[in-house]
Amino acid sequence: MSDILSKFMNIWEVKSHFKCPIIGAMLSVEKHKNILKKCGYNVKEMKPYEYHQQIMIKLHDKNHVSVKVNNYILNIARKLMIRINGLPDHEIRSLWKKQLKKGNVGPMMYAIVSYKNTDMELLQDVYGEVHMQAHANMTEIFHIRQKQRRSEEILTQMQKKITLKNEEFKTLSDIRKADKKKIALLKAENLTMQTRITELEKTLYPKSYQENTTRSLELKITDLEQCIKNEQKKLRIKEREKKSIQIELFSVRNKNELMKEEIQSLVEGFKLCASPGCTEKSNCQISGNCTENTCPRYQLCAKRIFMIGGLTKMESLYRKIVETAGGEFNYHDGYMKNAHTNLKAKVKQCDVVLCPVNCNSHGACLKVKKLCNRYNKQLKILNSSSLSAVSQALFIPENEARMN
Repeated sequence: MSDILSKFMNIWEVKSHFKCPIIGAMLSVEKHKNILKKCGYNVKEMKPYEYHQQIMIKLHDKNHVSVKVNNYILNIARKLMIRINGLPDHEIRSLWKKQLKKGNVGPMMYAIVSYKNTDMELLQDVYGEVHMQAHANMTEIFHIRQKQRRSEEILTQMQKKITLKNEEFKTLSDIRKADKKKIALLKAENLTMQTRITELEKTLYPKSYQENTTRSLELKITDLEQCIKNEQKKLRIKEREKKSIQIELFSVRNKNELMKEEIQSLVEGFKLCASPGCTEKSNCQISGNCTENTCPRYQLCAKRIFMIGGLTKMESLYRKIVETAGGEFNYHDGYMKNAHTNLKAKVKQCDVVLCPVNCNSHGACLKVKKLCNRYNKQLKILNSSSLSAVSQALFIPENEARMN
């Protein structure tokens, strides 16, 4: 074993421009912090980027920090290092492509870069692919963070509306309580007046005067009862408005949580690099006869992908994943009202159907499953509507997905 590992360089012997991407891909922020802490650094007042900065300073030669870093990444990349030992360059390159699709970038990159017999052209390709895809993933993360910020602003506005509605509701409730007391007093007063009127009818006042007084009091009571009905109607309207805003707030919160999950997925998959476009575009447009050697996305070239459900606001991101890989994308939001005929046509025209169950109706899932069975279309049920779930369903073979 030691004879094999002697053919590989330690981290402090690796060329300097490879060290930063290797450390960034293989060490989490928490691992940066733990290594420095074990080496005697005061990490309490350090920021995450300072963890990385201090470790990178120590990787220029062999020392306490660089040895701990080297032992850690060697343990992770050991199997791949042993695997590429003695392989010809074209097989190492093929293995790199496969690990790149799986997202196992850090260990494979370190094995290739530290291998003393690695071809210079392969080193350049590895550096270029990792560097460019890091830029692409960072742009995607910032884009989704902007969406999250907008969602949070909407959430804040909704919370302010709820607060205002609660204040209005409280005011109306106080008014309603006061009105109930007034009604009770008026009823008591009315009863007293009716008793008095009866007595006066018998003794002091003429019959006509008694009738006029009674009629006046009845009109007053009728007006008050109508006023109470109006206030009660206003209160019911306000209660319905409050329920509607609460439902809307719940929906916004759910969407915000999905956005947060998606950002976390992209951050965790920062080292997952999107595959380049098709190199045989003419074949794809005519017959879709690309092979694995000529097209890294040969599974998707010239195929029509139909997605039902998911987040409507992320349709452009789903489309970007499919079209970047050479496929055609069609989308349906999953609402089934008056859409059966349209759904049937979309399923008949596609090659693969994606159906995320967490953002879809039960009726839509059953309908699309029956249509796929009827027209012999490939159906992939997704547990999540995230970009990583869609990418895995399209580009990672099912046997590899289960292994991971």
